[in-house]
Amino acid sequence: MSFTLVETMTPEPPSQHAREHMVAMRDGVELATDVYLPDGTARSAILVRTCYDKSSRYTALTFEAEYYTSRGFAFVAQDVRGKFRSGGETLPYAHDVADGYDTVEWIIRQPWSNGRVGVTGQSYYGFTTWAAVASGHPAIGAAVPMVTGIDMGAGHVGAQWDQQVPYIAGLNDLLQIWTDHHGYLAEIDWSADSVENIVAAARARIGECRAARDMLERSVDQGWYNPYGDRHPHHTTSIPILHWQNWYDPGLAPLGLRDWRHFRSLAGQRDLHFLRVGSADHSGYLLQDVGAGDERNPYLSEAALAEKIETECGEVADFFDEHLNGVRPTTPRPRARWHVGHVGWQSSQEYPPQSEPLTFHLSAQGSEVYGLNRRRDEETTSLTWTHDPEHPVPSSTDIEAIWYLLAAYPDERDLAERADVLTFRTEPLAESVDFAGQAVLTGRVSYSAPSTHVFAKLQDVHPDGTTRPISWGRAVLSERAGDTLTLALDDNAYRFRSGHCLQLQIQSSDFPHSAVHPGTDGNPWLTTKLLPSTQSLAVGGISGAQLVLPTITVGK
Repeated sequence: MSFTLVETMTPEPPSQHAREHMVAMRDGVELATDVYLPDGTARSAILVRTCYDKSSRYTALTFEAEYYTSRGFAFVAQDVRGKFRSGGETLPYAHDVADGYDTVEWIIRQPWSNGRVGVTGQSYYGFTTWAAVASGHPAIGAAVPMVTGIDMGAGHVGAQWDQQVPYIAGLNDLLQIWTDHHGYLAEIDWSADSVENIVAAARARIGECRAARDMLERSVDQGWYNPYGDRHPHHTTSIPILHWQNWYDPGLAPLGLRDWRHFRSLAGQRDLHFLRVGSADHSGYLLQDVGAGDERNPYLSEAALAEKIETECGEVADFFDEHLNGVRPTTPRPRARWHVGHVGWQSSQEYPPQSEPLTFHLSAQGSEVYGLNRRRDEETTSLTWTHDPEHPVPSSTDIEAIWYLLAAYPDERDLAERADVLTFRTEPLAESVDFAGQAVLTGRVSYSAPSTHVFAKLQDVHPDGTTRPISWGRAVLSERAGDTLTLALDDNAYRFRSGHCLQLQIQSSDFPHSAVHPGTDGNPWLTTKLLPSTQSLAVGGISGAQLVLPTITVGK
């Protein structure tokens, strides 16, 4: 079967430490809202609006509440419209700007409120953080959007497939999270049938998911999806923001880092923005804990969760104390704080930091594994691979694990054996190489289909052959755009240690994380016509493909 229901999540009981209110929005819909109050007068309030059940162990908001109230904050957790204990239609993105405004308005009218509110949250409730910021409510004085992106909805329920690689992982989430008030865990076999038939199978099992239906309908005309109206945060944000991202989050970190770069480009507002990026995945599992198993997973371990809350909620509380309550830190806050994998935390007044380009040329030398060399080949060679949409390159983790990538950190060594994956590798490094920022792949790619997908992946090959992904990039090439590829891979800050090899892989599919290019000009969400296509990459010579790594110098 293409859709097998594993578990249904219903609302967990509210915490005994909270008072639950049903807060009316402007259209009369009531949203379930928990209020946790500190002993004594509240410094200010922290608001979190989630779709994952405000009372659940999964969100851990009951544990966060205990920490924040110990710091003197009132803590307000709310189920968004249409989820768990809240009323209204189950539909992501559409109502969160207005509902965020109305909830803040309710907060400041409470007798315990001092009229100042900070908003925060992770993933979808990172989006609701941005939605509250976009609402422009004057009581919102600072925000910490975490592991999210302002335009999350544009790729999640929008469908501009001729410009952006379509993301099945997003549709996978829509069916499980946004069908009705409950949450669902399902095994969805995206290779078993067409997308439309799989969505129909989900409908037959758990009901209509309007968000999924709307997304497929939007894919026909590919209109831009903007849930903010005329309040898009890129143009309306005027409060301090701590942008919080994790490198090993290929689903959302690229959007969040794009937001950071946008705001730092604004002459008038740039100094309202701060950055914090860790060597962790979307769920918060740390690079340094790879191999430690469940005991270091904050979703499964009470000790790991307590440590995470003490560290991360502490940073959020410090930011709100500074920007809501005027509590100055003992040392000035750095503009950017970012972690270098295998090294440690760094601070800088800008991110990316100043760097030196280190150029590697893609080489035709080798057989199954080609060279990635400091010197280019004298002659130009075309390296060709075939994309067969009936037999795509498999993702190296299952579709759920994209959100906890380091907890299930894949060894990708076997991909080098595939004929539809081009693999380029350096010799073992004589000394360590540190980089921070975006590696950039340039070259010329020809293709037989009207368009094609290009996926690039930067990997660390250990001396024993273990191959770990470090950074990802994806692009749509089309006849309109031509055959020139300039692909900035996702940000990271990382040390390639001596004795290890850098590896770059190029392919045209990553299934089921991303939808398969059909090999035609058809809509990849809806078409059933699939044709193989060939792609060729020029290496060597004066204009051959190359990878440029932004190297930095950090402490040992």
